[in-house]
Amino acid sequence: MYKENTHDMHRIIYTIIINTLLVVLFVGECDAFTPSTAVHEAHTSTQTSKSYTNGDLSQYANCSITPQEQQQQSTLQQTNNVVNPFEIWGKMRLGLGSGPGSNAEGVFWVGGGSLYEPLTGEILATFEGYDIGKGIQVNDNHIRQLSRKIFWFRDPISGDIMEEYNGQPVKPIVYDSQMIDYHRGEDGSITYSVEASLRLLKGALPKMKITSQFAGPHQMMINIPVFLDVPIPDDRGGGRYQAWEFYDYNVDPSFENHADRPPTAVWCRQGSVPPFNSDSKSVLRFSGHRVDSYDELPERMRIEVEREYPHFKSPPKDEEEAIDQAYSGKR
Repeated sequence: MYKENTHDMHRIIYTIIINTLLVVLFVGECDAFTPSTAVHEAHTSTQTSKSYTNGDLSQYANCSITPQEQQQQSTLQQTNNVVNPFEIWGKMRLGLGSGPGSNAEGVFWVGGGSLYEPLTGEILATFEGYDIGKGIQVNDNHIRQLSRKIFWFRDPISGDIMEEYNGQPVKPIVYDSQMIDYHRGEDGSITYSVEASLRLLKGALPKMKITSQFAGPHQMMINIPVFLDVPIPDDRGGGRYQAWEFYDYNVDPSFENHADRPPTAVWCRQGSVPPFNSDSKSVLRFSGHRVDSYDELPERMRIEVEREYPHFKSPPKDEEEAIDQAYSGKR
């Protein structure tokens, strides 16, 4: 009798242990998919980058156990399902639209980087400046950009603005005005064309697409390729203006916490650098971010603007001014 009771007790204890382990494993499996855990940590084979034309976020499903977490996930899926890349681009790049991220007065893209000698990597100059632009909504599928941009070259050691390099004069890169059009394509991509610019680029660029995709549920990545091979008029020195460029933007398409986490941009380029050498293959890399007012620019940029370029405090007021300044020059 004693031995039989002992065996029964062992079976009961063993059953309790097995059930407990199953509960722990189940809870642990759900915890692995709570919002605080990155999806790629749980399933390394799961793709975490999705096109903005596909808002399906089922790959981000989790075992949320509270109503609040379920509501957050539902709101997130609804938001991403209606994201419009063309509208996000207009709001991020130019402040178009309404609500968070919009700014009818125009927005500034400011930052800096370096100019490198190709192959050796020697830094020829540091590079800083900004672009100020605003947008016009021509129609649902057409946005027009009115903007200016200015960049200064500084000595990589002293930090002073460079006035010469190897005996040749160096001046800031100044575009008093540009007018660029963006069109929404049927496949969700965006095409662009330069309508007015100092470099006589109207109709001279190959037809390229601005594309976008998700990197996780809260980050939109936008890529813009630019390829230049343009003849330079004889009265401007002759030859060809040649370069390739890639612009990469990152933005939270909801524009939440916009002031604390502004959209960012990285620009890489190789080719002609007229203040140094129009025939060079120098490499330029710039990184920056968006600000919404002139007062947010670095003080030393504002000093230069107020001394020599006061019209760079704001974008061109309309298309007429943009075209006039693009071809005749403000200065």
